[in-house]
Amino acid sequence: MIITTDVKTKCDVRDCKNPAECYFEIKGRVGSKLFLCKQCLEKLTGDVLKRKVPKSPQNAIKRKMEQKREEQYYGEN
Repeated sequence: MIITTDVKTKCDVRDCKNPAECYFEIKGRVGSKLFLCKQCLEKLTGDVLKRKVPKSPQNAIKRKMEQKREEQYYGEN
Protein backbone atom coordinates (compact mmCIF):
# COMPACT_ATOMS: atom_id res chain seq x y z
CA MET A 1 0.00 0.00 0.00
CA ILE A 2 2.85 2.40 0.80
CA ILE A 3 5.47 2.40 -1.92
CA THR A 4 9.02 3.72 -1.70
CA THR A 5 9.75 6.31 -4.37
CA ASP A 6 12.94 7.19 -6.15
CA VAL A 7 11.42 10.22 -7.90
CA LYS A 8 12.71 13.58 -6.65
CA THR A 9 9.64 15.37 -5.31
CA LYS A 10 8.56 17.26 -2.19
CA CYS A 11 6.26 16.05 0.56
CA ASP A 12 2.58 16.88 -0.11
CA VAL A 13 1.77 17.75 3.52
CA ARG A 14 1.03 21.43 4.17
CA ASP A 15 4.06 23.50 5.28
CA CYS A 16 6.47 20.59 4.77
CA LYS A 17 9.33 21.10 2.35
CA ASN A 18 11.20 17.83 2.95
CA PRO A 19 11.93 15.46 0.08
CA ALA A 20 9.38 12.64 -0.23
CA GLU A 21 10.51 9.09 0.48
CA CYS A 22 7.27 7.20 -0.17
CA TYR A 23 3.81 7.55 -1.64
CA PHE A 24 0.45 5.88 -1.86
CA GLU A 25 -2.15 6.06 -4.58
CA ILE A 26 -5.39 7.93 -3.94
CA LYS A 27 -8.82 7.94 -5.55
CA GLY A 28 -9.69 10.56 -8.08
CA ARG A 29 -7.74 11.28 -11.18
CA VAL A 30 -5.85 8.44 -12.80
CA GLY A 31 -2.33 8.23 -11.44
CA SER A 32 -2.99 10.41 -8.39
CA LYS A 33 -0.40 9.90 -5.67
CA LEU A 34 0.18 11.39 -2.23
CA PHE A 35 3.88 11.80 -1.48
CA LEU A 36 5.15 11.78 2.12
CA CYS A 37 8.50 12.37 3.77
CA LYS A 38 9.75 10.12 6.56
CA GLN A 39 8.77 12.54 9.35
CA CYS A 40 5.22 13.06 8.08
CA LEU A 41 4.75 9.32 7.56
CA GLU A 42 5.81 8.70 11.19
CA LYS A 43 3.41 11.40 12.45
CA LEU A 44 0.58 9.95 10.38
CA THR A 45 1.31 6.46 11.67
CA GLY A 46 1.34 7.72 15.26
CA ASP A 47 -2.01 9.47 14.80
CA VAL A 48 -3.58 6.35 13.31
CA LEU A 49 -2.33 4.17 16.16
CA LYS A 50 -3.74 6.61 18.72
CA ARG A 51 -7.19 6.39 17.14
CA LYS A 52 -7.21 2.60 16.88
CA VAL A 53 -9.07 1.03 19.79
CA PRO A 54 -7.11 -1.89 21.25
CA LYS A 55 -8.94 -5.14 21.84
CA SER A 56 -9.32 -6.16 25.44
CA PRO A 57 -7.27 -9.25 26.40
CA GLN A 58 -10.04 -10.14 28.84
CA ASN A 59 -12.35 -10.95 25.93
CA ALA A 60 -9.88 -13.49 24.57
CA ILE A 61 -9.45 -15.07 28.01
CA LYS A 62 -13.23 -15.29 28.52
CA ARG A 63 -13.67 -16.86 25.08
CA LYS A 64 -11.07 -19.55 25.87
CA MET A 65 -12.70 -20.31 29.22
CA GLU A 66 -16.12 -20.65 27.56
CA GLN A 67 -14.69 -23.02 24.95
CA LYS A 68 -13.18 -25.20 27.68
CA ARG A 69 -16.48 -25.27 29.57
CA GLU A 70 -18.33 -26.28 26.42
CA GLU A 71 -15.79 -29.04 25.71
CA GLN A 72 -16.15 -30.35 29.26
CA TYR A 73 -19.95 -30.20 29.04
CA TYR A 74 -20.00 -32.15 25.77
CA GLY A 75 -17.51 -34.66 27.17
CA GLU A 76 -19.78 -35.44 30.15
CA ASN A 77 -22.78 -36.39 27.97
